[in-house]
Amino acid sequence: MRLGIIANTGKAHVPDVIDAFISWLTVQKIPYLTASEIAPLLHPRPLESTPAKELGSQVDFVLSFGGDGTFLQTARSIAPSGTPIVGVNLGGFGYLAEIGVDLLKDRILDLVSERFVIQERMMLFAEISGTRERYLGLNDVVIDKGGFARTIRLETSIEGEYLNTFTADGLIVATPTGSTGYSLSAGGPILEPRLNGIIINPICPHMLANRPLVVGGDRVISISAFSDYGSIQLAVDGQMVNELPTGSQIVISRAPYKTRIVHFQDSSFYKLLRTKLQWRTRVEE
Repeated sequence: MRLGIIANTGKAHVPDVIDAFISWLTVQKIPYLTASEIAPLLHPRPLESTPAKELGSQVDFVLSFGGDGTFLQTARSIAPSGTPIVGVNLGGFGYLAEIGVDLLKDRILDLVSERFVIQERMMLFAEISGTRERYLGLNDVVIDKGGFARTIRLETSIEGEYLNTFTADGLIVATPTGSTGYSLSAGGPILEPRLNGIIINPICPHMLANRPLVVGGDRVISISAFSDYGSIQLAVDGQMVNELPTGSQIVISRAPYKTRIVHFQDSSFYKLLRTKLQWRTRVEE
């Protein structure tokens, strides 16, 4: 078994955490390979490293050190290789990167002993019609008004059939994984990650009849966005942002890739919800 290591280089304590972890791997005689983006920060510098986009094809598991943002970036790089990802939480909320550093060594021993399951998560492709621009995302695709304090119009069709023209601040198209992200903040439903569905959720719609809609995961969604101010904004996973001219059409569909996430035997989606959303404990009679 060989482990790949990716980390958020923007966090000051990351080098110390990775250095200590690599020392432990060396003692345990567990092979590893680091992403070249983090190699210069480590002491001693690893003898071998590779770009993050190539890491998945050279290891059995990829460890993503950071928060959920780091995990999303890792997923986009690693998903095409099909390599499972382990999220190590060095940040805050931790829906995706749910393993704390205090449990890391135990979890690696679980990997070695094959005490884990792999869960596959659907991803989305967003394509801008008339261009070669194509974006891969695990959480969501968001089309919004950008820096202007006025609503935009989002003419939306599913499989070529007209659905509605939303007058809103924007529109979120989210996967089940992304249902606990921005879409949840905008009043969208929570979907179990293994469901094959896509959420269409208007942001601050100007009509009370506009409500979130869940469609099948195999549906192709086309959105033509219009702004009186000449431009709109496209964001994928909240990280890849592009300003587009008014009238642009964005086509969103299920990607051929899946993010494969490692889960351990004592973790579950429902337990995670109870913890992260601070739902009440069972009432004792």
